[in-house]
Amino acid sequence: MKRILALLILTIGLLLPLAAAAASVPEAADAMAAAMDVQMARKLGQEAPPAKGISIMVTTPVDLGDLEGANGLARQMAEEMSRWFVQAGYRVQEIRKGRTILFQPETGELLLTRKTELLGTQNVSSVAILAGTYTITPKAVRFNMRLIHTPSNEVLAMGTATVPVSEELRPLLVDASRLGPIRPSVGTSLR
Repeated sequence: MKRILALLILTIGLLLPLAAAAASVPEAADAMAAAMDVQMARKLGQEAPPAKGISIMVTTPVDLGDLEGANGLARQMAEEMSRWFVQAGYRVQEIRKGRTILFQPETGELLLTRKTELLGTQNVSSVAILAGTYTITPKAVRFNMRLIHTPSNEVLAMGTATVPVSEELRPLLVDASRLGPIRPSVGTSLR
């Protein structure tokens, strides 16, 4: 029986890194958020997660080599982590909420914005801010996320995860704001 248990533990130990390497964006976000939740509960002296009484703001992870650059995958990671924290019972503040609903016939009814002049409020307060960085390699994207205590800048919790680059994710790795105006690469005509 001890041999079987030891073999099972060894097998699980060998498979866990493979499972982590094959993580999807939602799985990577869940793993990082759950790890940070445990750290937060411990830091607050709570017996078990979820950490109670915490309000957080979520920001987009930035490129470690350019702290002003981000891509679609980073924005998706922020959305997935926000989802996890809301579902876990955290009070997540939406900092992109506009003052009013913007009606655009070609797009739809919009409430979220990144235009500061359209924001509902520019003074949002919370206990912690979720922030992070990412690094792109040819085969994977490594995320390092942290919950930063707003008043003191202390890192309260940290989580890391690696997402393999797939054909599905490759288009999200481009920072569209740096491409300039989109121009057709081929000519077309209607007959």
